[in-house]
Amino acid sequence: MIDFCNVLNSSSSVPVHAHWEPIADATFNMHNDSPQLAEMFDLSPCYPVKEYRTEDFKVFLPPSTVAVGDVWSLDPNSIVPFLYQFHPGARTDLGNGEAGAYACLRAYASDYAEISFRIHAEFTLGSDVHQEWQQENAEEEWERESEAKFIPSQYVGRVLVNLKNGTIRVFSLALPARNSNVDINACGGADMVFVPRMELLATDETDRDEIAWDTTITVEEARRSLALKFYQFAKIDWLPIESAVERAKATHRPIHAILVWGCLDDESC
Repeated sequence: MIDFCNVLNSSSSVPVHAHWEPIADATFNMHNDSPQLAEMFDLSPCYPVKEYRTEDFKVFLPPSTVAVGDVWSLDPNSIVPFLYQFHPGARTDLGNGEAGAYACLRAYASDYAEISFRIHAEFTLGSDVHQEWQQENAEEEWERESEAKFIPSQYVGRVLVNLKNGTIRVFSLALPARNSNVDINACGGADMVFVPRMELLATDETDRDEIAWDTTITVEEARRSLALKFYQFAKIDWLPIESAVERAKATHRPIHAILVWGCLDDESC
């Protein structure tokens, strides 16, 4: 078991760079339906570079001793200040969907530990442009929301901690770079869009030690453990339809089929 109580005690600061690329693809292209919506969803980091204290990253550490592979919950309210670097409308108490934040100890060596984490969050965009849009389109019959939502599918991340120096070697919090990785909601409508990159990243260039891990699990194993904290159905052994048909024939069992528009185990549609 590993105790993280006395780590991250360095007084050094950690510069974190924010990257947020524009929407590159969309199902309905709703964000370009009007100049007002195009302006609202033309997003970029609020702070391209921001200095954090080393102790700020304690929010990702376990509250008690853990072993490699263990998973623990994170305090979502303590995560939000990192997301404010993207946009001041960040929030982790989702209006819909599976809210939460969890971390897993993925690897350990005598001087290093790597923590993987997963966070669900969304961004509430300003209502001023919405109000202008609504005034121009007052004849529409359906009810329109007063705010827009930018809802990432999930954030995956890692914190690589130098246990010897009490510092952060690598920090990353990123939107998975796969198609249809964000939902946007505005003016009573919704769309699935693709954002190529949305990431917070910090790297300590002075820390170049080679790491020989004593105990590890794979990145995929860590991500599966985190997914199970959000979705119990992730335990199911899902199969492509062709494989399911073959298994059904061999076992004389029926097929339970699910057709989804997007990814099943995240917060995109």
